[in-house]
Amino acid sequence: MPRKVHPPERRNRGKARTQRGAASTLAAIWLVVAVAALGAIDIGNLFFARRSLQSVADLAASAGAQRVDSTCARSLAAANGSAGSNGFDPSATGNSLAVTCGRWDTQANAAPDFFSTNGTPANAVKVTAARTVPYFFLGPARQVTASAIAKSTDVGSFSIGTTLVSISGGTVNDLLNALLGTNLNLTLASYQGLADARVRVGDLVTAAGVGTVDQLLAAQLTAAQIARLMLTALQTTTVANASLATAIGAMGAIVNANIPGNQTIALGSKNGAPGLLSVGFANTQSALDATISPLEALLVTAEIAQAGKSAVNVGASLALPGLISAALKVQIIQPPVLAIGEAGRDPNGNWRTLAHAAQVRAFVDVSVLPLPLPAGFGGAKPMIHVPLYLEVAPGTAWLVSTQCAGAASARRSVIGVQTGLANVCVGDTPANMGAFSCSKPATLVNILGTLTVSMAASLPATMPASAQTTLTFDGVSGNGDDYKTVPAAPGASLSNALAGLSASLSAPGGLTVSSPLLPSWLLSPVAPLLVATLVPVLGTVLAGLDQVLLPVLQLLGAQVGTSTIHDLSLTCGESQLAY
Repeated sequence: MPRKVHPPERRNRGKARTQRGAASTLAAIWLVVAVAALGAIDIGNLFFARRSLQSVADLAASAGAQRVDSTCARSLAAANGSAGSNGFDPSATGNSLAVTCGRWDTQANAAPDFFSTNGTPANAVKVTAARTVPYFFLGPARQVTASAIAKSTDVGSFSIGTTLVSISGGTVNDLLNALLGTNLNLTLASYQGLADARVRVGDLVTAAGVGTVDQLLAAQLTAAQIARLMLTALQTTTVANASLATAIGAMGAIVNANIPGNQTIALGSKNGAPGLLSVGFANTQSALDATISPLEALLVTAEIAQAGKSAVNVGASLALPGLISAALKVQIIQPPVLAIGEAGRDPNGNWRTLAHAAQVRAFVDVSVLPLPLPAGFGGAKPMIHVPLYLEVAPGTAWLVSTQCAGAASARRSVIGVQTGLANVCVGDTPANMGAFSCSKPATLVNILGTLTVSMAASLPATMPASAQTTLTFDGVSGNGDDYKTVPAAPGASLSNALAGLSASLSAPGGLTVSSPLLPSWLLSPVAPLLVATLVPVLGTVLAGLDQVLLPVLQLLGAQVGTSTIHDLSLTCGESQLAY
């Protein structure tokens, strides 16, 4: 069958229809591409605007956190100023900037931002920025928001009761040798260099070879290892120390003394358990720049090592020439705590950062004057002994507030203080220096068992605690402001507490003189002679003990009726983005 042939006109019309269909499809495709491209421009602009706005919020929150306080006024001004300097005008149409002060706390506040406006003290600023962004091609304008939280923590570190005031180098050697089992013979200048030196908590983290403050606090080290840790921290610290070489030499000598024992000591104090440092932070990394004293750390270490053990002989170097010599034994019941943390109370109303003085027992055998025996007694005249037994309850200090505005001289730490009290008696010490008891009268003289002079009864007394008070320190380390002392409570001295001793001895029957060998007629003159000798000098004796004994207790971190607060540092935190 012959093939049918269409006319040329018909063939051209079919081709034109095909071409028109292809053009329509292509146009539709290009229209979709154009719309997508324009949409991408709008979406890209939206993302760029949101990213820029997030940068504004981050910087504003950081600026506000550097000025955070209870009123939030300074934070608001700083955040608005930062936003303006970064091209954001909160007053422009469609723009807004909300600044809120509060507390960032991973323990007290809920995830994910851990921020609340109710917690105290305020340590964080939350900024929410909003901006209207136009859609050029795809419809009406859209509003974008960005939020940021920045925190800034002011860190205080302090101790209660530890100072070298009125202490001789020999006494410090005696004390450390008794507690650590060493044979140190350093000068007071060496110990003073250690007392004046500072190391950062971050230096200890590095020296310990750990990565975080939490890991440092979880470490368990022997006293010898802690001494070496302090030496390494001193050798590598970036803290400016005027007596650094002296401090390094002193700590090196202590390390070389080969402190015996394998008992391990926790670097962190938790839930009341003994430890070197008590860090009062939800995030302990905030303590990195806080500083501590290597000498105080060493003393606390030595006391933790002896806590709960038998009393140790500190030595016989306590003396006022010509009047008193005294042999001292001490027993550590509760070691002191060095505190690092931030100010204020937690949600339960407890102070966040607490330092405790030591709780100790002490027995002092005071040798006063030779006994004035009647004529006819030959040989050396025996000494009169006054045995004193003290039990010192711990005082407490807490960080009330910090103020970090301005130069270091204008910054302030306010520390609250409650001093400890002490029970004291003139009486023979219990056999094991256990629970406080004044049931045994004092044996004042004992001549080879042939002559005994005793008080008729023991004489208990109380050295009171002072009322709660506060002390204010500036932010400059190494000046005369670092140590402050709460005025002593009335009667908070050995001389006042035992003021009735003279009257007790003078009263009829106040002294008992006995001998299994000598007749009563020979003993009867002894009592009045002894009273005549003791009463005039007793006040001076007890005042002298205040001068030589109480500073030793203070070196242990135990004080009576007064408290010396050592403000180690105030570290004003730089703001960090938290969310």
